[in-house]
Amino acid sequence: MRSIPTLTPFVQQVLDRYEARAPIAFAVRLSLEHTFAAPEIDAIFEVTRQAQYDKTLHFSSVVDVMVAVVTRVVPSVNAGILALGEALPVTRTAFYNKLNATETPIAATLVAHSARKARALIEATGGKRTPVLPGYRLKIVDGAHLAHTERRSSVLWGCAAGPLPGLCLSILEPDVMLVTAAIPCEDGHAQERSLTADLLAHVEAGDCLMGDRNFCTTPILFGIAARHAVSVIREHAHLPWSPAGARIAQGRIPKGEVFEQAIVVEGADGAKLPARRITLVLDTPTRDGDTELHLITTIPAERASATAVARAYAARWRIETAFGHMASWLESEIDTLGYPRAALLGFCVGVMAYNTLSVVQGALRAVHGETVVQEQVSGYHVHQARADVGGLDTLMEDKDWEPFRRMPVAELAALLVEIVRHIPLATIKKAKRGPKKPVPKRTRFKNTPHVSTKKLLDRGNS
Repeated sequence: MRSIPTLTPFVQQVLDRYEARAPIAFAVRLSLEHTFAAPEIDAIFEVTRQAQYDKTLHFSSVVDVMVAVVTRVVPSVNAGILALGEALPVTRTAFYNKLNATETPIAATLVAHSARKARALIEATGGKRTPVLPGYRLKIVDGAHLAHTERRSSVLWGCAAGPLPGLCLSILEPDVMLVTAAIPCEDGHAQERSLTADLLAHVEAGDCLMGDRNFCTTPILFGIAARHAVSVIREHAHLPWSPAGARIAQGRIPKGEVFEQAIVVEGADGAKLPARRITLVLDTPTRDGDTELHLITTIPAERASATAVARAYAARWRIETAFGHMASWLESEIDTLGYPRAALLGFCVGVMAYNTLSVVQGALRAVHGETVVQEQVSGYHVHQARADVGGLDTLMEDKDWEPFRRMPVAELAALLVEIVRHIPLATIKKAKRGPKKPVPKRTRFKNTPHVSTKKLLDRGNS
């Protein structure tokens, strides 16, 4: 790492060695420090809070513990509290009280904050992806019902059913692979469409909102159009529409044959919305048995062909992949947090951590190119760096990171590119596997409780 004048010689030497031995972890740590700067977190809390206060225990301390949990530096919130030791200015009960009472708008604002900072870094590194729909800012929306939690709260002790702590709508922008907005809801039984007004508040002119059939309602479609934006949403069976033309073949894409039909979506009070109904006749049925996918889009035909829209809809899987990554790489759904607000804060902090990890992938794209990163780099190995993220804490003090937190975006972006340039691709390369073999029927030794593996191996080698 190049010399940074504001660092002491000891810190410079430690970081030089850390970069040489764990460059991915170092890049992740710099991104985390840039995103989770305490003064900015506390400022967000102060501006957004309604009933809470920030006197003895700063909100940034709560977020720091949650970051350690979601990145699996510590195994639980309680372990994170114990790690603070005498630095914790309140009792453990007071800490949990603040965590359990964190208002959901604060959690949502934290996600937007992390996305703004991560986007600036990705753009500064030159690591943006090729646009899925040129000319539009594509936003993919999906909902995640948080998994049921443990029954630690007294109101849950007698419940046989799994207690759901909440729902969170997330908006992913695939051009930068960032979750740019979160809409948390404390009711675990709420439907995604019940958050229509909150969702439409995140739609701006020039956007293209993409979603599955749960979002195919007339309030959403008309609301998007009223904001001078467009949409690509899978058709719901109950959407009212009437044909305005014949169904015409438009060609093929790798997954099947594409057809298009002009339609009119019928809204309340006789309102009409011209749209296109694009049908993809699949070569292979979906896992649900569907042989056709119907998409309702308001993108003008001159801006995107039917085949281009059908291919773009394939990008919707990226938000499901992002949720999968948060589940496997991060501890974003903490089952010990039964209070809805605490669970939703944990999920949103997990989203923030995902955004910081996307910065590292953006730097890799800037160095090696989008195609190489997409086809060869394993996101799993990149995100495995979370295990080493806390490795410097025994050697460095919190103040030692201040130069990086205050570092201008362009300078930090250049430093990240410099770091990832020295990462051997072989250490983060995807593992190629052959075709899956069918699982044989297990009919041997059915009448015995166990069998010796060594005896079977010896018998097979003889």
